[in-house]
Amino acid sequence: MLSNSEAVVTAWKRQPGELGRAKELVGFGRATSDGLFRAVLWDVVVASSHRGQGIGRVVVNALLETPALIKVERVYLMTTRGQRFYRQLGFRDVGSQHLLMLDQDRKN
Repeated sequence: MLSNSEAVVTAWKRQPGELGRAKELVGFGRATSDGLFRAVLWDVVVASSHRGQGIGRVVVNALLETPALIKVERVYLMTTRGQRFYRQLGFRDVGSQHLLMLDQDRKN
């Protein structure tokens, strides 16, 4: 998953006064892109104990600013519960498109 993503962003928490490497992963996101026309955000996740602190916004903005995404015409994402959050970041509902899915493990 990670090796086939053009962009991966992580957010880590460091304890107050702690030096060196952060210990707790609190945010994550990845994206795939053709680098020119389309990109898709995947797996944008923030630990429930850290939501509402702007971490999701930082992760999404960092993904959008990566070389793989910065020049694409359109960035897509799918969400089941995060519509309001993504609308605040400038994403909009697309009524003219439909989500279709094929379960590869059910083809046989």
